[in-house]
Amino acid sequence: VAPTVDDSNGPIRYVDIIVHQATPSVCSPPPSAVPSNVAPYMEGTVWYVAARYSYTQYEAAVAGSQFTLGNGLVVSTGRVAYINAPLQPGHSFSVYVRAVGVDDNGEEVSSIGQPLRFVTSEQTSTATGDSESEGVIIGPVISSVICLLTIIAHIVIWRHHKCDHKQFD
Repeated sequence: VAPTVDDSNGPIRYVDIIVHQATPSVCSPPPSAVPSNVAPYMEGTVWYVAARYSYTQYEAAVAGSQFTLGNGLVVSTGRVAYINAPLQPGHSFSVYVRAVGVDDNGEEVSSIGQPLRFVTSEQTSTATGDSESEGVIIGPVISSVICLLTIIAHIVIWRHHKCDHKQFD
């Protein structure tokens, strides 16, 4: 995941990487469906916070780089440990980035970006694999999708342009 957050609406207190696990046929819930009380990972949970960063930590460690989902690492805020749990094979996952701040009245407010959805393969990782290969790196997937969409757009434009020329011949 290459998460980005925008602090144009005010200072950000912390950033959550939220995971929703479902069966492959289930669509990603919209950001408005993300529960406000999502907790750290516990076995059997469908929604969980894989990592929480103070905004300073986030800027130093995550912003502008990739976050490896499912690598088993623990991110601690001092009071709470967030487990970036390994992803189960053959399941559908949606990943959300939530930025949380405080409004003028001191109330906590949040903004959640659109989900990134993917399905893990049926294969299980081997015991000899390193943590980097066991996680799912979504940044390259996003880049591949963008490249594929660009190629499709060029083909559609080329065919449309080719059809326009045939009409005038």
